[in-house]
Order: sequence, then structure tokens, then C-alpha cells
Amino acid sequence: MKILHRQILKDFLGPFLLAICVMTIILLMDKIFLLIDLLIRKGVNFWVVSELMLYSLPFVISFSVPIGVLIASVMVFGRLTHDNELTAIRSAGINPLKLFVPLVGLIGFVTIWMVFFNGYILPEATHRARNLLTDIAQKKPSVRIYEGVFLEDFPGYIIYFGSIDDRTGNVSDVTIWQQKGHGEPPILIKAKSGRISSSPDERYFVIALDNGEISELVEAGKYRHLSFTKHELNLEIDLEFIRRERKYRTNRELMLSALYQRLKNIRTELQNLNKEIKELKTASHDEVRKYHLEDRQAKIRNRHNEYNKLASEIEKRYALAFSCLIFLFFGAGLGMLLKRSGLGAGFVIGLLFFAGYYILFIWGEEMAQTGILPPFISIWFANLILVPITWEILNYVSQEKLLTQRFLQLFMKAEA
Repeated sequence: MKILHRQILKDFLGPFLLAICVMTIILLMDKIFLLIDLLIRKGVNFWVVSELMLYSLPFVISFSVPIGVLIASVMVFGRLTHDNELTAIRSAGINPLKLFVPLVGLIGFVTIWMVFFNGYILPEATHRARNLLTDIAQKKPSVRIYEGVFLEDFPGYIIYFGSIDDRTGNVSDVTIWQQKGHGEPPILIKAKSGRISSSPDERYFVIALDNGEISELVEAGKYRHLSFTKHELNLEIDLEFIRRERKYRTNRELMLSALYQRLKNIRTELQNLNKEIKELKTASHDEVRKYHLEDRQAKIRNRHNEYNKLASEIEKRYALAFSCLIFLFFGAGLGMLLKRSGLGAGFVIGLLFFAGYYILFIWGEEMAQTGILPPFISIWFANLILVPITWEILNYVSQEKLLTQRFLQLFMKAEA
């Protein structure tokens, strides 16, 4: 039996590591195109782009590891069934379920590691990636310029570009509000077309406008309009690429311990707010009491929404990690049922079923954050729904009879 366990473990490790590597590359493709854009078209330093890619890896790995378990399980157990090795194992009087013993130990360790990874390494990498992108944007304004978006990064200016050609720098439908001073009405600059670029020394962000007009309020009810064929704005940019550590973290950037601490603080705050509401309800009826009561009730609703978002973030990290164990049994049962071997079949089947799982996972996250369903039920729904399906598949491939079929037979005997 030990020889069989070692062979199963050996057969599993190769496809598992290969599937993780391949899926990491596939899932990184979207990020790679963004990073190439930063490197080539935006002129960001190669080492900075490489660092940003490194910080993007943990998010991809958090999904590629469960997918790797699913694909490897389908491949290994599909090959065992396809090559009739599973039939030989049954003939030797060995229960096929005993084949899982070494894999449960391995994937159990992977699951524990993924809980730590999703809880501490992933949020830290996400936080550093956001900090780095913010620093890049301050050094390279062109990084944060998008068409159809109001840009407010230059003091005293609000800039809007209807369309942008990143290759040539040509822009169209340009609107710029220039603030003259505190409390004074802004100057409106509009142009049909123009070009954006940086000065040779990269000290200024240059906007060269063609065929436009400048509108300015001179005094109450009187405007001044100037038409131009050429007009240029030179906006000073930050020359220093300074790394800044920002204390603020979104929910996705918080480590597990910080998430639990925030939940504890919200619970305490909700208890205090409920006490205040009880006291206000017993107080005399007047407009001031009514205002305070509505204010406390609004705060409770806001805190409940925040609580749901924090709780769903916690459950998401655990559920994604424990999906590794569920995918081990589900993928193995699926492989034995479909009797498919080979790398291509394993990847196709694994990816198709993971796509369905991911849709359920995203749906559950949405249900949790909006408060429609409790966070535990909605986030774990994608995992929990696989448990009875996996149990039925394994019962069928190991004993060639469905569990529900046995229950039905027992029920019919009892009726007779």
C-alpha cells in the first residue's frame, strides 16, 4: 500500500505544479499587457514595472493553486480509470478511496498555507501594488490620463479629454477649467483637438491645443471670449519618484488580524448605537429627539453594510483556501467518472468546472456585500454545493451505486 501511495503522490505532484505554472501565466496575461503599456508607452522604469508585476503575482496565485489541484486531480484519477489501473486496484480488494490518503495530507498542508497566504501575504502585496501605482502616477501623469475621465491631479486645473490616441498623443474634445484664485470663477478653455506630451527635460506636462476658445467671466453678467488657432499649457509635474508608505488600507489590503479587529470595533459601536436608540425611544417626543433617532438608525445601517463587507472579505479568504481540499475530491471523482486521461483533457475539464465555480463565488460575494444573504452562506455556497455532488460521484465510482439510489431502495423496502 505504501508503494501505491508513493506512486499516487509522485503522479500528482508533476501535473499539480505544471497546472499552477500554466494557470499563473494565463491569469497574468491581463496584467502583463498593462505592464507592457506602462513600460513602452508610458516610459516607466523597467525595474519599477518588474516590481509591480511581482506584487501582482499573489492575487493570481490565490486562484491558480485551487485550479491546479482540480486539474491535477482530474488528470491523475482520469488516467487511472482510463488505463484500467483502478479496476486492478479494486480486484486486489483495495477501496479506491484509500488512494486519497497521501493526497489529503499534501493538500491539507497546501490549504493551511493558502489560509496564511490569503490572509497576510496577499493583502500586503495588494497594498504595496496600490502604493506603487500611486507613486508612478505622481511621477508620470500620462499613466493616469484616460479618455472620458476628469483629471484633477494638477493643482488649479480640471482637465477632460474626449478621446486619446496613446501612440501619437493626439487628443480631441478637450475641456479645461483653470482656477485663477480662491473664490474666483474659473477660466474655461475648449478645443476641438490637440496633443499631449512631456517637455524634453520631463519637468512639464505639455498640452498643445488647436482651434479653440477661452471664456472668462469679467464681471457679473459680462463674459470675454477669445478664439485661438494655437494655445499651449505647460503644467509642472513631480520630478521625484518618491516611495511613500500610505497607512490607509481598503478591505482587500487588510490582513486577517486587522479585519477581525475592525469587526470587533463595529460590533462594539453597534451595541452602543442600539443603547442610544433605546434611550431616545424612552425620551420625550420632540423634533430634536426624532432627528437624533433617525441619525442613529442611519449609522446602524451604514455599520451593518460595512460589517457585511468585512465579514465577506474574511470568509472569501478562507473559502478560497479550503476549495483546494474540495477540488481534490471533486476532481478525482470527476476524472474517474469521465475516464479521460492526458494533459489537454485535464485542463479543459478543470477550467470548465472552475469557471462555473468562480461565477458562483462572485455571485456569493455580491449577495454577502449587499446583505441579501449572510456572508458565511453566500461566500461558502460555491464550496458547499460541491460537497453533496462530490459525495455522490465518489460513491458511484467506488461502489458503483449512487447514495440517493440506496436511500430510495431502503425507503421502498420500508414502505413494502
